[in-house]
Amino acid sequence: MTTRSRRKVATMENNFKRWTEQLDPPDWRFWILEKFSLRLIEGFLRWYLNTHNVVRKSAFQTLARYFSMFCNQERSQEAPYEFKQKLKRLVNGTLSDQYEIELSAHEQPPFNIDDLLFTTYHLLVWCPITFPTVRSIFQLNTLRKMMTSTSARPGTLIESSGYLHENDALKWKDIELFMVKHPENPTSQMLLMRVRHRLNKGRRNEGVPPVYTYTERNDNLGLCVIQDILMYAFLDNAFDSQHIKCPRDIWRLTVIPEHRLNTPINFKESVKETPILRGASRNQAGLLVTDPQRALQYNQARQWEAAARHLDEHSRNRIMGHTQGKTFANYISVMDDTQSIFMETPARKSLLSLATHASITRDPSAPQCPSPAQKDSVELDTKTIEWKNECKTLRTDLIIEYGQLKTAKESGDKRSGELQKLQNKIKSRRKKLCDSAKSNARADFFRQVGNRIIESNHLGEQIKFTSDTGRIQPERITLANLEFQNRDADKIDDDELTQNRIRSLELRLELHRLHVPSGLKAHIRFNETTSKVTSRKESEDIKPKQILQCPVCLGRAELHPAAREFCYARKDALQRHFKTHELPMFFDKPGRVCDIPGCIYFSVSLPGYQSHLAQCHSIFL
Repeated sequence: MTTRSRRKVATMENNFKRWTEQLDPPDWRFWILEKFSLRLIEGFLRWYLNTHNVVRKSAFQTLARYFSMFCNQERSQEAPYEFKQKLKRLVNGTLSDQYEIELSAHEQPPFNIDDLLFTTYHLLVWCPITFPTVRSIFQLNTLRKMMTSTSARPGTLIESSGYLHENDALKWKDIELFMVKHPENPTSQMLLMRVRHRLNKGRRNEGVPPVYTYTERNDNLGLCVIQDILMYAFLDNAFDSQHIKCPRDIWRLTVIPEHRLNTPINFKESVKETPILRGASRNQAGLLVTDPQRALQYNQARQWEAAARHLDEHSRNRIMGHTQGKTFANYISVMDDTQSIFMETPARKSLLSLATHASITRDPSAPQCPSPAQKDSVELDTKTIEWKNECKTLRTDLIIEYGQLKTAKESGDKRSGELQKLQNKIKSRRKKLCDSAKSNARADFFRQVGNRIIESNHLGEQIKFTSDTGRIQPERITLANLEFQNRDADKIDDDELTQNRIRSLELRLELHRLHVPSGLKAHIRFNETTSKVTSRKESEDIKPKQILQCPVCLGRAELHPAAREFCYARKDALQRHFKTHELPMFFDKPGRVCDIPGCIYFSVSLPGYQSHLAQCHSIFL
């Protein structure tokens, strides 16, 4: 019995104990050893169905099988054949019919090459999904590419939910990397990678594991797994050779001797037990970084993947320049399962032709949010005004009596709950009116757009639309344009392909030093500049105005300059952001150096750190 099966059996044992506590006598051993019968099993299964959300028949059958294994284990004997047949009829017939359990199995969502290409591009350029680090984005893409090309289960590559705390996943010891001679052109070299899948279901770390071979992909570097592994090796400093320090060294120093067919590229012994795909954790400074040892867990990857799958149709709109792709979610529905052609990327024309249900009314210039005038009209709504007046009266009364709303809430005053309900009603009403105004504006736009185009063409004035790309990180666009060219690699010179690979790795490593925190993605405009924070020396000469920049972010070299120097609109917004760093009340000796560039003041406590920032840099936290 595998470890996962033992845990499932233990779960059924705990459920059986909970059920027998309601019986007389409440002794589970008495019932399973002295009163074991089909009726006993039926009673337990009915209780389980009543207290748990069992939807599919396949899941119910699995639960019954684990319970049967538990019974056999405790009774130290197998049930008779006739007893097994009666139990089978009970599970598949009587109980499944009475509880109306779905007969269909859980259908795996189709994942086709169109989804992989566009969502990988989308995740790289811009997406609203919250990723703790830049590496997390690439790791999700690596996981999807390896699963698609090898049909591997997630638990083979990352830490499975059935084997938590074992930290067993795809590790550096499972990777073999070679620079080999091209079989058709011996003067040309290419990268080849062999990956062992030790953790296949039912054969975890047992027997001879299957080995999958990856070769270079030059049509779209963004779909090349080898490119991802090279990036992780540089980030983890995993190369055994001390001479490989930059991407160019991989091709410059691995020239194959004439008497050999390959040059092995080895990894350090110290990293071979380290998982390649790892989760995020906070370091001593309270910053989110890639965990040095802990493998990425399936639960976290599943959340990212579930969010990413909702972007399959939105990615096309984002690439087209739409500022809010979810508005057009119902216009495209791609359901063609072409997973088998992953290794042969179709042409761009055939990729676009997969969107067979694309609406001809799609227009990125259509209104995607209410106009300022429409927003003002929402505030003039009679019911909204009435609720706002009630809210204002309640708020004033609570502040007069308690001084603070927080104190009123802690004291248990019912008016505090009424105030919260009123605020929620105002928010809901405002959103409903804004959505209605946007829908009306879009309906009017599409009703008149044809006449506007005809009139403009009649006057000789062509309608033009320029998409707003100010919130898209330019470094990501550069990398995505290089990695997603969808070209015929056979018609391109080998030197150009090599240079593209080197440049791609350089841009990837540079992107890790230009991270943008998730909370700032929706606010930063990369085509604008921010004012520079004053240093201590400058503050001695002039008295600066209040600075609304985060001091911790100013000292983080791995952040994008726009994120590092972002200026908040209000002091309370800056204070809320500062709390997310979770700095300790007291710092380790000799203290925390001031994060403002050029300042070397040390603080031993958080209040002292905040006092220094207020006095010397005009940053009030």
